Amino acid sequence: MKDTTLYEHLLGLKTPWSVNKVDLSLEDQRVVVEVVFKKGQVWADPTDPVKCAHIHGWTNSEWRHLDTCQFETLIKARVPQLKYSDGTGQELVVPWAERYSRVSTLMAGFVIKLLEVCPSTQGVCKLTRLSWRTINVITVSAVERGKLRRCEDSIDYLGVDEKSSQKGHSYVTVLTDIASSRVLDLVKERKLAVAKNLMEMLSQNQRQTVKAVAVDI
Repeated sequence: MKDTTLYEHLLGLKTPWSVNKVDLSLEDQRVVVEVVFKKGQVWADPTDPVKCAHIHGWTNSEWRHLDTCQFETLIKARVPQLKYSDGTGQELVVPWAERYSRVSTLMAGFVIKLLEVCPSTQGVCKLTRLSWRTINVITVSAVERGKLRRCEDSIDYLGVDEKSSQKGHSYVTVLTDIASSRVLDLVKERKLAVAKNLMEMLSQNQRQTVKAVAVDI
């Protein structure tokens, strides 16, 4: 199997995307996968089939992917900028990463798994050779996705507690579901007004099912 075909399978690429070439640098211990896009494509806006789009420009982008045999692996591609018939435009979402992300979806998933077992973010940075800022962006994105998937389960017992987030006297207030041992939300500071605001993240139905709240602030 050719290296280009191998990476097409690994990335799950389908027409109009394909791997043009794979560059291996033994000196830098790096693999660079160049992905190309077939020209001449026309799209319909998923929210309005009447609106068609054409390629208005290109953006050179790069994503960090899972390592290949411990070699740092990068994906490089020119991403189409779409312009619709009504004059609006947007960047095409690539199949291997979220919009505007600089890491692949598989890499982001791997980072989240590491964060679940590593004692510190710095440890994850060392293992993945990613910056603290990149790890933080991945974490925030995962939290936002989790909030969107959050279902309205009934909550019997809530916990409101303060935690030290950094060295010194920097605190956050944490809202937890005691029965299921899960964090529901957290905000900066440790004030009564902040705790009240945390309650607002619960739906009206959830607040009505609460039997007791344990507060330690």
